[in-house]
Amino acid sequence: MARLNAISRRQLLGGAAAAALASSTSAFAADSVKMSLEFRIYGGNAPMFLSNVFQKHGLELTLDGSSGSDESVRRVAAGNYPFGLADASTLVAFAGRNPSVSPKIIMPIFDRFAACVISLKQKPVQSIDDLKKVKIGSGTADAGSKLFPVLMWLNKVDMTSLDITTVDVKLRDAMLLAGKVDAVIAFDYTSVFNLIGNGVKLEDIVIYYFSTMGYGMFGNSLIAHPDVVAQNPELVRRVAAATAEAWVYGAAHRQNATDEVCKREKLLDPAVELQRLSWIYDKLILTPNVKQNGLGSIDLDRTKKAIDLIKQGFELPQAPTIEEIFDGRFMSPLKDRTFA
Repeated sequence: MARLNAISRRQLLGGAAAAALASSTSAFAADSVKMSLEFRIYGGNAPMFLSNVFQKHGLELTLDGSSGSDESVRRVAAGNYPFGLADASTLVAFAGRNPSVSPKIIMPIFDRFAACVISLKQKPVQSIDDLKKVKIGSGTADAGSKLFPVLMWLNKVDMTSLDITTVDVKLRDAMLLAGKVDAVIAFDYTSVFNLIGNGVKLEDIVIYYFSTMGYGMFGNSLIAHPDVVAQNPELVRRVAAATAEAWVYGAAHRQNATDEVCKREKLLDPAVELQRLSWIYDKLILTPNVKQNGLGSIDLDRTKKAIDLIKQGFELPQAPTIEEIFDGRFMSPLKDRTFA
C-alpha cells in the first residue's frame, strides 16, 4: 500500500531576519502568526490553544474562528491569513476550481473524514440497505451532502430509490429529533453533541461513516498560503512542528487542552468540550494508520480514489493531483508525530 509521510514575515518577517530567528529562536520575540480555524472556537480545535507549545517554537499564534472550512480556505487563499485549518475535501474542491491560488495542505490532522449518516436507535441506519428504508435529511452545499450521491453511485444504489428531504443544516438535528426525518447527513462531532445537548443518550445515536461506504479522504488539516510556502519555508516548518506537537500532547492531556480553549471562550461547557475532543481523538485521529505511521501519514491510493470522488461530487472541471494540493516537506520527524 503506497504511503507518504512527509507572504514571508515582512511578508511575514523578511529573509535574513527569518534565518536568524530560525537559528536562535529564544533570542528574539516570538513571530506573530494569524491562523483561521475550520469552525468556531470550541473543543474540536482545543489543542491549537496550547500556547506554551507554540511559544516553544517561537510562535505567537492568533486564532480566529470561522463559519466553516469553506470560509477558512477562502481566507487563506485571499492572503488574509497565512495559515489555517480546513477540511481536506473542501480544499480539494476549491483547488479544482481555483488551481492558481489554492492553499497547500501541509499536514493532515484528522485521518478519518467526519461525514456520516446519523440516525437514532429506534430506526438505525447501519448498512447501505438500511438507507433505502428511511427518510434522509440532506443539506445542499456541505461536503457530506455533495459527496453522498457519488458514494451511492460507488455502492450501486440508484439515488431515485432513496427518500431524501432537503433540510437547512441549522435545523437538521432538530428535524431528526422531531421525527420529520429518520437520518441526517452530518459531521459526527457536530451533530452528535447537538443531539446529546438536547437530551439524547450517546448509546441511542447510530453513526454510519462515509469511510465505511468507501470514501477514504482524510479530514481537517493544516493549510498554508502558497506564497508563505515558497517565501518562508522555515516559518512553515515551525508552524507544522508546533501544530503536530500540540495535537500529540493534547491526546495525553485532553483536560489541559480543553481548559485552554475554555479560557478563550467563556461560554463553552468544559465537560461537553472535553467529551467532544476525546471523541475526535478516538474516532477521527487515532486510527490504526496514525497509530502505526504517525500524525500526518496519508495513504496515497486511498487519497487518489477520494479525489476522483470529490471531482464527481463537486462537478469539478478538473481534479487536482495530490502533488498540487499537498506539500509534506515541512512535517516534523516521525518521532515527533507519534502518539504514545
